[in-house]
Amino acid sequence: MTLKPRLVAVLGKDAARDVMAAGDADMVEVRLDLVAGDPLKAIKTVRDRTSQEIIATNRMQAEGGQFKGSEDDRLELLLQAADFADFIDIELRSDARSKLMNRVEKPVIVSYHNFVCTPGNSELQTMRDEMKGCGAAIAKIAVTPTSLKDNVNILNFLLETDMPVCMIAMGPLGRHLRAIAPIYGSALAYGYIAEPTAPGQMSVAELGQALRLLDPAHFL
Repeated sequence: MTLKPRLVAVLGKDAARDVMAAGDADMVEVRLDLVAGDPLKAIKTVRDRTSQEIIATNRMQAEGGQFKGSEDDRLELLLQAADFADFIDIELRSDARSKLMNRVEKPVIVSYHNFVCTPGNSELQTMRDEMKGCGAAIAKIAVTPTSLKDNVNILNFLLETDMPVCMIAMGPLGRHLRAIAPIYGSALAYGYIAEPTAPGQMSVAELGQALRLLDPAHFL
């Protein structure tokens, strides 16, 4: 099953300010772990300033985040932020995942990030099935290609999915897939407003333009 791809603007340090520049995006993601100052105040301000759907994310350090507190504190902040969000993002390998999913009433994006390599197809399938089994609304899998063949495998994996999946290829070898993967069924495409929050990430303006240029509807 696929969804119409949606462009997500990632809001970091100055989320409350940068949301005003996210007009071309379908959704915004508030990276609570990157916000300068009070994260709850920031996401509340974002909620007041946009009608776009909001993803609340408080990324753990093991998967590229910068939250400095305990896992319990990270979970509690994410739960409080859920009051102002439409989706919550929690890592598949987080010890708090089950606890959060049992308490939150918003749809959950269950995510996985690998900054070293791209797991094989069977491992990707196992992760996706685990995400589906735990009740994920969207499975988000971000990996790092080390060869062009990895990119081909990522696209083939997308074509075989039976649930909404966001597939991201990080780093220089995967950068072009940020625009191409949505054509193959990736549900979300993430771009930054002020500065990249992941290796190889495009700006919202760059990614939006690429998605429009590559939209198959223009050629049918």
